[in-house]
Amino acid sequence: MKSDARDAKYGKESWDELWRHRRRFYVYRNVVKIAEEFLGGLPGRRVLEVGCGRGATLLELARKGANVVGLDYSEEAIAVCRKLARESNTANRAEFVNADAQKIPFSEEAFDFVFSVGLIEHFEDPTETLSEQYRVLRKGGICLVQVPQRYSFYTFLKKMLIRLGKWPYGKWETQFSDKEISTLVREAGLEPHYVTGYGSFILAAVRHTFAPTLDFGMMWRNGTELAMIRAVKAKTALDICVVARKGIADTTDANTKSAKNQVAR
Repeated sequence: MKSDARDAKYGKESWDELWRHRRRFYVYRNVVKIAEEFLGGLPGRRVLEVGCGRGATLLELARKGANVVGLDYSEEAIAVCRKLARESNTANRAEFVNADAQKIPFSEEAFDFVFSVGLIEHFEDPTETLSEQYRVLRKGGICLVQVPQRYSFYTFLKKMLIRLGKWPYGKWETQFSDKEISTLVREAGLEPHYVTGYGSFILAAVRHTFAPTLDFGMMWRNGTELAMIRAVKAKTALDICVVARKGIADTTDANTKSAKNQVAR
């Protein structure tokens, strides 16, 4: 979908208005934890967030030593991020770019860790933006994609508000099951490592209404080392989070493949 067509359907000005007045400044601690674990530490790592909003999570990664880039379609979001980076003394490790998630303006394999939270559900066909995230991720790098969980009360409420024309987030949004999001990242060329859930609708509502900066995520970011806990969270949480790796298998050359075939015979 072209940018001008998306402006008309989803309302770019509505995103600018949202980020101009949004109070919420919430760090997704599960993203920080996963980045630290899979990268073996953050100092010097190159991290990209696609659809960075106010950039709270990205700036936390910068505070821990990563060199971060935030990309957003909203010019207002980028202006807010730059201001917050200056205020948090992370501007020397943080860059913010106003661009389309379907045309990421960076070269191939430029980042160690690429993530998006609350992004691809706003695209009727998210294939192109996931393919772009794959393209800019280095071989062996980690991609994290977090989206609304299909079977939560959030989804029921969202559909009602969309029908009433009162949904504030881009005027349209979909949702995914754990199997659906796994299939999507595989189609983009990524290898899912695990899928889990994050967040609670009730706690998110409390945060949205009364406490925009409080962290209620501890119960949802812990226990992910257990497959059973991950499976339960993937079907009960507010969001679904898939952690995937860009494999090296697709770079195997013809000679290596031929050698393997000879051994097999």
